[in-house]
Amino acid sequence: MPREGELRRHQRADKSSPVQIAWQDRTGTDRVVRGRSLDISAAGMRVEVPEQIEKQTYVTVLCAALGLHGRASVRNCSRKGMKFIVGLEFSAGLEWKPGAKPLS
Repeated sequence: MPREGELRRHQRADKSSPVQIAWQDRTGTDRVVRGRSLDISAAGMRVEVPEQIEKQTYVTVLCAALGLHGRASVRNCSRKGMKFIVGLEFSAGLEWKPGAKPLS
């Protein structure tokens, strides 16, 4: 249940793990970046990556340490120093559960 004044439906957990994100840019070029997760909830996650990803882009997320592999959409992307903070909303049935086993 959200806290008072909190708009999120799911509680976030601070998790810093390696993450890989793949997508096609607007020219159709395949892109892949490596970054790290900042926090995660059942419905999405925030990641720090070295380049901008446009809002509403569908990406494939792989975070083996958190047992996560699937699709998400970019809800926001903002610069922070030399990196970008990307807010992802899971889609296509992807959901994170606390205590999920790492992918091998």
